[in-house]
Amino acid sequence: MFRFWLPVFLVYFAACFLQRGASFPGGAPTDACQNLTPGHVNITANSSASPFTIMPASTTYQPGGTLRVQVMGASFRGILLQARDSTNQAVGFWSDFPDFTRSLTCNNSADSVTHQNTSMKVTGTNFTWNAPRTSPGDVEFVATIAQSREQYWLSITSDPVSGGNRANIHFGSAVFSLLTIILLTNWVVEG
Repeated sequence: MFRFWLPVFLVYFAACFLQRGASFPGGAPTDACQNLTPGHVNITANSSASPFTIMPASTTYQPGGTLRVQVMGASFRGILLQARDSTNQAVGFWSDFPDFTRSLTCNNSADSVTHQNTSMKVTGTNFTWNAPRTSPGDVEFVATIAQSREQYWLSITSDPVSGGNRANIHFGSAVFSLLTIILLTNWVVEG
């Protein structure tokens, strides 16, 4: 009886191991959060020029605001996308996910977006990034994108996006208040 079950067990074990190591059809694992490497066994990132471009809708963002980010270029099957600050940490959070994507929590809730299946995604796919209420300064959008298990490009980076600064709004309000006080003081003194 042992002779019968040993081959069955070995085939089952090999199938489970190969399935685990082959790819991540349900999205990137959390251990890919920092270096954005998908962990496809025995596959390295493509070193040729990336067929993808990460295109933010604006060169600036406002704290607490949203920004549309588009993936342009070829069709793709897998993605791991983040907004990163100058310390290389994922910041903000993602919302309004296209049907084939989902959030991934790396450092904070929904600070990354990944695929939820390996169906082909079309170029021009839009993602919605929500900036933190306190500006982390300039950010870059960084993604690893896979056309297939064997073909992926690591750390594709957008142009920098400048962070708005709420302090400027407060400073403007303070200047307006100061001018109002000066004018009222002059009016009372002269009047």
